[in-house]
Amino acid sequence: MKSASSQPSRASFEAEAGGVLRRLQGTFGEIIESLPPQGGSAQQIDQVLHIGKTLAWRVAKVAQTTDPFAAAQYVPGQAALRTFLTSASKAFVPASLVERATHAFADFEQLIRVHAGDRASLEMMLASCAKTDRGTSDLLHRRAAFRANSYIWGVQAKGHLRTVLIQPGDDPRLIHIASVKGFFELRQLRANAPFVMRSVRCFDSDGVVRQAFTPSPLDPGSEETEGISLLEDFCSRPLPKMRAVDVGGGFRHWELIGNGIGDTAAITCVEGDVAHDTASRYRNEHNPFGLTTVMVGIPSEVLIVDFLIREDTFGPIAPEAAVYGRLQGTSPVPGSNRESQRLSMGESVIYLGKGPAVLHSPDVPKYPDMARYIFDRLGWDGERFDVYRCRIEYPVVPSSVELRFDLPEPPDA
Repeated sequence: MKSASSQPSRASFEAEAGGVLRRLQGTFGEIIESLPPQGGSAQQIDQVLHIGKTLAWRVAKVAQTTDPFAAAQYVPGQAALRTFLTSASKAFVPASLVERATHAFADFEQLIRVHAGDRASLEMMLASCAKTDRGTSDLLHRRAAFRANSYIWGVQAKGHLRTVLIQPGDDPRLIHIASVKGFFELRQLRANAPFVMRSVRCFDSDGVVRQAFTPSPLDPGSEETEGISLLEDFCSRPLPKMRAVDVGGGFRHWELIGNGIGDTAAITCVEGDVAHDTASRYRNEHNPFGLTTVMVGIPSEVLIVDFLIREDTFGPIAPEAAVYGRLQGTSPVPGSNRESQRLSMGESVIYLGKGPAVLHSPDVPKYPDMARYIFDRLGWDGERFDVYRCRIEYPVVPSSVELRFDLPEPPDA
């Protein structure tokens, strides 16, 4: 192992890797340009060199990807590169150009040996340096993590939903908050695997618990299981059963009781509650922003977090999303010490428009109908609500996903 003083800095690694990758891109690009006029696209490269569509596509991507660090994922392996360069030689590409490409690839392999030890690790290191075109690489790794975590924990879901609905309270300084939580096609892959449906602890933006959180059922006539109020029309049958477990630190978990293994026993569970006059409508010393935090503990194909906020509650807002890893058991409570745990997942919040109709999503069956049902039970005018959405494919387990926005100053400030 190298001593700390001899370890390369991030800047020196980026500079070295960037130089190697640009040389490799340059030689690939020159080879393509030296081919007969058909050269350029992957299909045209294959027509000239007869190296197969997949290899031709890789060669074209290396040459044409703007960000060299993003191009690394397309660099062919050693055998494939030999095929490409041999075919290029037969197509009368200058020997000096083929030799330069060979040397550039040797430098790329040297990067692997010195900095990573294997190709997969180097690609992950280079992906972290990429400024563009990270989406494909990130998604591939998160999908792989989803499959691995599904095996490890023995449980997975098609969809995970959190919907937060907010409107002014009866006390004009406070707000009413309704919350919907759901898992769709949640299934066990082995017997007795844990299903944690929800985890609850109420705190201010600074992380201090100052008041009890005592929500009421969204649908008072629905069946309750361990204090959880189900939205029965949007749950699978038989209705899901749960048990409540206190886990310390002020947290309480609700665990679903599984019906069996696989698709035939998959569960869709949607529940909701409402708390009246429960949080500050305006900025104060304890609450500079409004937020919701979703704990990601079950491997899911997609997570959707939606804010539905009545138009006159806060005035114009611009919600932002952040994802925090929890490998070290870090708290989901906001704080300056969490930034080192922040993950970059390309998360963003988009404005969808107004009213239940804009909620339609292939990830959440009957979502607009569900929203109309909720608004009807609450007696709120759904058409007045602005809709903001964060959608993350294959969210990281374990992590917390946070949506926040700046609260306005009080009117008498």
